[in-house]
Amino acid sequence: MNTHGWTLCALLALVPLANAGAAEQAAQDPPDDKAAGDTTQQIDACKQQQRAAGEKTELKTAIKCAAKVVFQSRIRHKKDEDAVEMTVGSPPMVTDDSDTPGDNNWEVNLGMHAEFAGGDHRIEAPTIDINYGIGDTIQLTYEVPYAFVRTEDDNGQRVSANGFGDSILGLKYRFYDNKDAGLSFAFYPQAEFRTPGSSKIVSEVNTGVILPLVMTKEYEHASIGAEAGVELSGGEQRWFASFGAGKRLTDRTAILAEIAGTDINSPQSKHILLNVGLRHKISETQSISGGLGRDVYAGSAEREQTYVTLNYQKLFGK
Repeated sequence: MNTHGWTLCALLALVPLANAGAAEQAAQDPPDDKAAGDTTQQIDACKQQQRAAGEKTELKTAIKCAAKVVFQSRIRHKKDEDAVEMTVGSPPMVTDDSDTPGDNNWEVNLGMHAEFAGGDHRIEAPTIDINYGIGDTIQLTYEVPYAFVRTEDDNGQRVSANGFGDSILGLKYRFYDNKDAGLSFAFYPQAEFRTPGSSKIVSEVNTGVILPLVMTKEYEHASIGAEAGVELSGGEQRWFASFGAGKRLTDRTAILAEIAGTDINSPQSKHILLNVGLRHKISETQSISGGLGRDVYAGSAEREQTYVTLNYQKLFGK
């Protein structure tokens, strides 16, 4: 028997194995019309196509078709994966999004956020951000960082401290969701308070309430997002607003960009920053992201800051 004959025998010997593998995969996967029919029928259909295309050698036709069925069976049955999330969201962005984890699902973020201005810095590592979905439109949130701070005290002396930063409890409610238009809105009230036992140097605010309204608009290959609201703390009102856009570079990587303003009602403490980031999908339940930002404007009592954010996200319950 020549080489072609042995090759044909080897490929045809694999046909029953491919048929058994296809049957096992079909039991696990949803029915697929493109994968309908058993392996023998697929080979026969392939042979007819080869003959119609002008192939006259039966041996070559049999080899091509046997190889095609054997080596493409798993590709045909492979489940489609969702592409990377391209909406602008925190982390690594300042702008939040209207998405929630889904009923009984968990979203856990472990991150690092750093702010640098002159000789001062604030580094939060790790930041623990835990989100739980109730139904399809509600999310409960708890967030707390461990912070390392170097700053000036009231006497102008450099001081350093570390410890748990302020905690945040939040409830996001997506009250409008038009899937056909890709447009959704959410209300995301949060309470911020000093974590018990934390240092006054590490703590950033007195007990306060954050009241943002979030908008997300998704297109086929891009998305935009906006957020606006007010922070109420110590009898003061601090308004904030941001706008961002995201686009997929590949099925696993998306680029994000935003402009965000904090304390925009105060000429002394206002900050306006530009931020860019990347999000990369590792698997269906894991992703990493990073952002780099810089103030383009700082109020008269402030200095321009540089911002760095890194984050790992894990989903549970999917």
